[in-house]
Amino acid sequence: MPELTASSLMEHHQAASTLLALLEGNGRFVAGEPRYKRDIVAAREAAPGQTPSAAVFTCIDSRVTAESVFDCDFGQLLVVRTAGHVPDRAAVGSLEFGAAELGVSLVVVLGHERCGAINAALHAVEDDSHDPRTGYLVEQLWQPASQAWAETKDPEDAASRALRLQVRRTVADLGRRENLDGVLVVGAVYDLDTGKVTLIDEN
Repeated sequence: MPELTASSLMEHHQAASTLLALLEGNGRFVAGEPRYKRDIVAAREAAPGQTPSAAVFTCIDSRVTAESVFDCDFGQLLVVRTAGHVPDRAAVGSLEFGAAELGVSLVVVLGHERCGAINAALHAVEDDSHDPRTGYLVEQLWQPASQAWAETKDPEDAASRALRLQVRRTVADLGRRENLDGVLVVGAVYDLDTGKVTLIDEN
């Protein structure tokens, strides 16, 4: 977990507690002992209203299902998804809505290994080319991809570096948003093979 100062812990006490609960849920997921079935009974119980305590901003990858990864039930988690968790206007606006209208106090930016959007940007950097089908995403991910490729010419290492750079950039971007003042924003990476979520620092 990123180091939190005493004042930060006081300011984000509720969010820090929620984060710990999410990590505990991930532990249950990894152990194969989920608490929630998320069946029709749970759906009906949650139908009258929602009180989510956290939002997860993650990738569109079909293998990354935040509710399962953090073992959350209906009504507990807001999930916003874009390829490569690119913080476009709709994504940021959705997170701001969650904070303003639903009282969400925590945003987890969740990246994952073997991200197709990150790899597309890396291929574009390596070939110095742009595929019109992925033009917007490549443009948005060019900076972390180019920095990672400059640091190492190994594709696998570059992909891992670019992913983490993009998570940190997204955390920093959201942290500057006036409408997310008071919201704790943290970055994390999901391991597709083990199911484990690991928090990453901001540096």
